[in-house]
Amino acid sequence: MRLEISKRKRVLILLSPIIVILLGFITATVFSKFIDGWAWIPLAIMYWSSLGFCIVFFKENKHIKDWLKKPHISLFPIILSLLLGMFPLSILIMNYKLFDSVILIVLWILFALINPWFEELYWRGILLDAAVDWFPKWISVLYTTIFFVLSHPFMWGVFSIASTSYHLYIYLTVMGIVWSLTYFKTKSLRLVLLSHFIVDVGNLTVLTFLNIYVPPTM
Repeated sequence: MRLEISKRKRVLILLSPIIVILLGFITATVFSKFIDGWAWIPLAIMYWSSLGFCIVFFKENKHIKDWLKKPHISLFPIILSLLLGMFPLSILIMNYKLFDSVILIVLWILFALINPWFEELYWRGILLDAAVDWFPKWISVLYTTIFFVLSHPFMWGVFSIASTSYHLYIYLTVMGIVWSLTYFKTKSLRLVLLSHFIVDVGNLTVLTFLNIYVPPTM
């Protein structure tokens, strides 16, 4: 189902990543001065709230279920999406002992369960849908992926060393492209959400925000 919205709203959607990232940068900068890496909590609340607002305000004729319908079978993007999603699990396997408290485990799981919904419904859902009606698919994918990648250093990277790694930028670029292609081919975000969940589990999220885990290359 195409996203049927006015020209004005489509322009606002396409500009929204700049506003979202700016709000995230300000939130991260202010709170990190007082609570260091724990600034990830107010940042996550602000980030998810702004993405949620965009999804609700701009979705118009589409419903959440339209993005979550049963996927069409397209083996190559599905397999690629899931395989690349599992890549960070090696980080978890080698560093699981860093989870030395129940609260860290709970926050890590909660982040992995919540974050993919907001990010995918926004980046690969409403933003990509808005872009693809005006631009060729490859430009739309590039546009959404660039801002998706930039959101990490300019928001999480304010206090997280791992979020400033160029290895991360390369991986995020590949995943942004693969997830977009998977969405196009399957007409659904279900498998993209699953892949994103696996990524957030494997890359230790909360531990990287608190700098408990820092990639050995940094």
